[in-house]
Amino acid sequence: MIEFMQNASAYQVTWGYRVKPVYRILSNEKYLNDFFENGSLFISCFKNFKKYDDEMQGDSSEGDAMVGGFTEKGDGNFIVYEGGVNAFVLCGTNVLTEDVIKDFNGVGAIKINNPTLFGMEVARKLPFVLSGIEGDCIYDDSKAHILEEEKNKAFQTINFKNPREIEQKILQITTGIEVFTKYKKYEHQQEHRLLWFSERSIESGIVINCPEAIEYCEKILF
Repeated sequence: MIEFMQNASAYQVTWGYRVKPVYRILSNEKYLNDFFENGSLFISCFKNFKKYDDEMQGDSSEGDAMVGGFTEKGDGNFIVYEGGVNAFVLCGTNVLTEDVIKDFNGVGAIKINNPTLFGMEVARKLPFVLSGIEGDCIYDDSKAHILEEEKNKAFQTINFKNPREIEQKILQITTGIEVFTKYKKYEHQQEHRLLWFSERSIESGIVINCPEAIEYCEKILF
C-alpha cells in the first residue's frame, strides 16, 4: 500500500544531522596549547607527507592515482596522475586507539566537534583558497580506479591532447577520490581528512592563526 500526505504541515520542521567528532593527534603539548591559546595551527600538504621517513605518518604515494576503463572493443585507456597538488591538508582520526596514538607519538589531541564549521573557519585563513572538502579515507589494495557504465563513457570521450579538459573531466568523474584513497596498511588509523584547494600549487605546509576555530574544539591530553 502506498501512503502519502494530502496536506503539508503548517509547522516548520527542523531537521538535524549528527556530526561526528574528529581527533587531530599532536606529538607535542606545546602545539596543543598554542592552538587553544591563540589558534595557532599547522596545515600540511601532500608534498610534506611524501617526505616523512616514518611510513605510518607519511606516504610517498599520497595523491597518486591511475584511472580509466575499457572501450566497447575491449581496449583499455588509463591515465596516471597526481591529485591534491594544490591542496592544504589536515589529517585526523575517527578513533583514538592505542595503535593510532602510537603511530603519531601522541601526547594529546584536538577534538574537533564540528569538522565542517572548523574547516570553514580555517579556509578564511589560507591563501588563495576557494573550495574545500572533507571525508573519511578509503582503504584499498590499489590506487587504480577502473570506471564503469556512465563514468567510463564520460572518460572515453575526453580529449587527451587537451590538459585542461583532462583535469576538469577527471575531477568531475572521480569526485576527488584520489585524495582520499590510501593503502590498506593504514586502515587501522580510520583517517578523516580535511582539504582546502588553492588557486596555486602547494609546495609546503603553513602555520595559521585561527582563534575562530577554537570554539568547535576541545583539548584532550593522553
